[in-house]
Amino acid sequence: MSDIDFIIPWVDGSDPEWLSSYNRYAPAEKRISHADAERYRDWGLLKYWFRGVEKFTPWVRKIHFVTCGQLPEWLNLNAPKLNYVKHEDFLPKENLPVFNINPIELNLHRIEGLSEKFVYFNDDMYVINHLPAERFFKNGLPCDTAICNMLQPSSKGVLTHIMANNMSIINEHFNKHEAIRKNRRKWLNIKYGTAPIRTLLLWPWPEFSNLYEHHQPDAFLKSTYEEVWRLYGDRLKATSTSRFRSISDYSQWLMRDWQLVKGEFEPINVAADTRSCMLGNDDLTDIVRDVKLQRKNMICINDNQMSQDQVDNIRPQLIEAFESILPEKSSFEK
Repeated sequence: MSDIDFIIPWVDGSDPEWLSSYNRYAPAEKRISHADAERYRDWGLLKYWFRGVEKFTPWVRKIHFVTCGQLPEWLNLNAPKLNYVKHEDFLPKENLPVFNINPIELNLHRIEGLSEKFVYFNDDMYVINHLPAERFFKNGLPCDTAICNMLQPSSKGVLTHIMANNMSIINEHFNKHEAIRKNRRKWLNIKYGTAPIRTLLLWPWPEFSNLYEHHQPDAFLKSTYEEVWRLYGDRLKATSTSRFRSISDYSQWLMRDWQLVKGEFEPINVAADTRSCMLGNDDLTDIVRDVKLQRKNMICINDNQMSQDQVDNIRPQLIEAFESILPEKSSFEK
């Protein structure tokens, strides 16, 4: 067993009590119904996340399962590797309830008993084939991909602002050209394919405009969180009190970017063994086939705005696909 932990947050947006609480605090324009709650929809796949982790990453030390207090009825709280964490266990009670992932992600280092090395998963990221611990950490450092990128304005705007906020701290603390020169091998690495061309094309800009942010599991050092909080905690505290996502927020990408710019990572191509797909956009038959044939080691299945009929059609096909490779109960199930 390694000294690497996994963290996964989860929410069941179909829970009437949770939905009532959300709408009680939400401004009118943010209130949701079951029909449009794709960000909080439960696909019934969580047990396969645990099965995949137990079967394909048996080396993991501990899994920290983070919720607002919700519990899947099948979850075995006595599982040896499970640490059930409620928001109130590591977030100030006066800031709860929270419906914004940013305060949760920015305070992960406060989870009691968390290892120095941990991997953060969203609940739409599944392990579907064998992975060694070295996929996430080598030489004591997180494995990741460092690529400069342009900040691309979004029609919704919120994420663009959050990325810009993160970069404001990065550029205040680090000199872009010095950071890249110091770790040239890590930034201009052949493992990234042609992607380093972006870094070279953006070299004339004196500051980082943005970094390539993937939607895949991220490896972190807890000490990175502690360092950034020690230096910029006064700014991060505001996000910790942000009940709903705001353009003034910072995100956990700040912690990842800090590790990259500081050079505290080992270069890998994070996209090589992981597929990211979007339900409703990508071909469902292809997604199902990728799971069944285990074409990649991990798959990220993003939710999307869909009708209930679409959801009812897609859900059993996804469950059947995961059941075909992970039919046996894990120790995390009753």
